[in-house]
Amino acid sequence: MTQTIHLRIKHLLEETNDAFTSSGAVNIDYAGFAAMAISDFKHLLDKPDLTDMELRRMIRKASHQHRSTQPESCWATFIAHYVTHNANQNYGISGSSSHVDA
Repeated sequence: MTQTIHLRIKHLLEETNDAFTSSGAVNIDYAGFAAMAISDFKHLLDKPDLTDMELRRMIRKASHQHRSTQPESCWATFIAHYVTHNANQNYGISGSSSHVDA
């Protein structure tokens, strides 16, 4: 089941990234853009209390970690693993992030 959630999150990340890159010059980063789909992330993660700020923070930290540790790996797969893992660790409540290996 976790694999299914991961694949759905990966697909949502790819869709929002495609929309972000085709939207032209917007005054927002990808994390902010993806957070506009907060209801989809809440549903897929089964986290109705997830806030857009928590989602943006997770995506930004995951992107930074991806660039720092595994830039050659698939971006969407890495971010999906990170978001799925951290959302299930009550990320927003504790305010901490945990490392995930993708």
